[in-house]
Amino acid sequence: MSAGSDTAGFAAGHRLCARLEQFVARWLPVDRRVLRRSASPRESLIVALGPVELRRTRAGFVARTTVKGERDVALQTALLRLADYAAGHNRAGLAVTTAKPVTQRSGAPGTWLVQIGLPGLYTASAAPMPRSGKVRIIPQPSEILAVIRLPGRPRDAALARGEAAIRAAIAVGTWRASGPPLLRLHAPPGLLPWTGGYEVALAVTRA
Repeated sequence: MSAGSDTAGFAAGHRLCARLEQFVARWLPVDRRVLRRSASPRESLIVALGPVELRRTRAGFVARTTVKGERDVALQTALLRLADYAAGHNRAGLAVTTAKPVTQRSGAPGTWLVQIGLPGLYTASAAPMPRSGKVRIIPQPSEILAVIRLPGRPRDAALARGEAAIRAAIAVGTWRASGPPLLRLHAPPGLLPWTGGYEVALAVTRA
């Protein structure tokens, strides 16, 4: 068999594997589809205050969507939009590389802002244009986050406890909160209520 035939056969096999992967991915829960192939974040640790870490994030661009409704339902709706955009359901028809975490925070009354990073993009026009205005490509400045890792699933009471722990940790130092709390997902929630984990974060500035 010639080298050309080997190359053609390899390419055909690669395309078949890619199609099979796309087919299987459509049957996965939406949060697993958008998180399972995202790159890890590039963040710098500044200091640890017990279980709370102060980290500096990198500036870049994100894909963001705004959703109304209850937190968990809004998050699933947002993840579906972001997963479809990243999978190639955009005007260019191209798959988009994403970077964890997916973050959720409150927006206007009754709404949630959910976003995922787009690593390596230095202009908004470099990203494939979304098919609708429900997903937007916007710049995300560098910021300092106070972050705590929590086990289990992100329920309202647990999120409130995480926020309180962060505020207590920074209260004795030179930092103050400068924004609403963030839910940060690096991996899909565990299949059982007591498995898995997530992060709660607050943007902070020098007091």
